Amino acid sequence: MSHRDGILFLNPRAGTFSASDESSLRTLAYENGLRVVEVHPGIDLRAIIREALDAGLRKFVAAGGDGTIHHVAQALVGTEGVLGVVPVGSVNHLARDLDVPVDDWRTAFEIALRGSVRQIDVGRVNGQYFLNSVMLGVYPAVSEFRERFRSTHSRWRAYVKAIRLALHHFPHVTLVIEYDGRVETLRTQMFVVSVNAYDLSQTGAVSPKTTFNDGRLAMYSLSFMSRLQFVGVVAKYLRGKIADVPGFRSIRTTSLRLDTGRRRLRLSIDGELVDLDTPVQIAIVPASLLVRGMR
Repeated sequence: MSHRDGILFLNPRAGTFSASDESSLRTLAYENGLRVVEVHPGIDLRAIIREALDAGLRKFVAAGGDGTIHHVAQALVGTEGVLGVVPVGSVNHLARDLDVPVDDWRTAFEIALRGSVRQIDVGRVNGQYFLNSVMLGVYPAVSEFRERFRSTHSRWRAYVKAIRLALHHFPHVTLVIEYDGRVETLRTQMFVVSVNAYDLSQTGAVSPKTTFNDGRLAMYSLSFMSRLQFVGVVAKYLRGKIADVPGFRSIRTTSLRLDTGRRRLRLSIDGELVDLDTPVQIAIVPASLLVRGMR
């Protein structure tokens, strides 16, 4: 097939792909009219996607983890381009939310091309978009340590080791938070802003979203606590009981501003470690991304 009507962005370093799976995916993409673009550090995804959109292409598939999907989505927000996902990363948040199987890439690819299209909210943090969450405190330390161990350990072993080290260092952050005309100061080891709300009553490590498009952010925080108390909170979270924890707060808003005593703030955006200039502005961008999924 000589005519290409879309692009498959493939991150060969994303993790769960074998060489034969990767080869099969490339062949399937070609047979379905997709050009394959390998994602690597330094690639200008915005320019590639902008050029494709100008040429009338509308199908874009990201094969990788949440980080790969995050980078591809940056150029698709607010356009007619439709994003499909083939999840081969560690957590695969968006795929899980869209009911795309995370352990069957062939079915995922089929959904990425032919699944039902829906329009979802995204968030914006200091000019870049995010699909899932912005996290401060302990979680950015987990991301940092996980990257350090990725080349020498298996995916989950790197993750477990990173969590242990992050709990050993146990970083906290002091924030001045402005939202809905209110100003609050918070000292915490865990502060999360997500696009739409999570269903925190579910058990397990990855909480599903309750909705994709109610036009609001969800802000979650814990009061400052000891390491032992924090481990107890994590245990309650895994059992779907975090709402019972004293000092746990959940707030819905459309935008907020975070400031701190430091010039730059380290946070995790869709699982990727980023240093941003303060103040940090976070807002919802309603119904701004087209995606394919089962839900």
